[in-house]
Amino acid sequence: MNYLDLLRAQFNNRVDFREKRPGVLQLVLPLYHEDGDMIDIFIETLNGNGVVRVSDYGMTLMRLSYSFDIDTPNKERIFSRIISESQVNEDNGKLYLDTKPESLYPAILQFAQTVAKVSNMRLYKREVVQSLFYEILAEVIEENLKMYNPQPNVFPLSERDDLEVDYQFDIKPYPVYLFGVKDSAKARLATICCLEFQRAKLKFKGFVVHEDFDNLSKKDRNRITSATDKQFISLDDFRSNAKQVFEREVA
Repeated sequence: MNYLDLLRAQFNNRVDFREKRPGVLQLVLPLYHEDGDMIDIFIETLNGNGVVRVSDYGMTLMRLSYSFDIDTPNKERIFSRIISESQVNEDNGKLYLDTKPESLYPAILQFAQTVAKVSNMRLYKREVVQSLFYEILAEVIEENLKMYNPQPNVFPLSERDDLEVDYQFDIKPYPVYLFGVKDSAKARLATICCLEFQRAKLKFKGFVVHEDFDNLSKKDRNRITSATDKQFISLDDFRSNAKQVFEREVA
């Protein structure tokens, strides 16, 4: 039994093969996108070395591009994480997975699952972006504020290792202490830090970058607004306006 016969048996005869070009077969099988379109899966044997390549011939990213572009470093990171978790590779827009003929059936199911995840990036983008909040914050700082010598994880009061600043920027006349705030717990910690620094009579400017300012309770919003000098209500706000704000600080 060759691997195509084995594959047909494993799919309970619910798979067919269409030759798209010499040596390349498209699978016709009951694996579908959410809108009912069949997932594009192709197989080919590589140079007689006993390896079968499962691929989409670029159809997944082309389909995704109609409604969602992978056009930022963060989106590229999310995409790379999705495919790497399934050992799927990408070459010039084409997704592929190499496997042994006897492992073709689970490889196809694994590949189809990865295609579905990539195709749905636009649907769960917010959930994934939330988990990467601090990574994105670091990325924006590196891209836009590197000239201000950002120093991560600073303790302005040497005797207080519980009062940590996410980033310190050496700007005259006063340094900027910047906090990334993802949730209410971090908002309260940033508020406490700024109040303690003020009590210790440190000279500084307190800046905050929120994941979503509106998600904080009214009390947390009021407290952090009272304790800090400048707030960016979202990462998009920080990305768009941070450079201009910092330029005014040094003017």
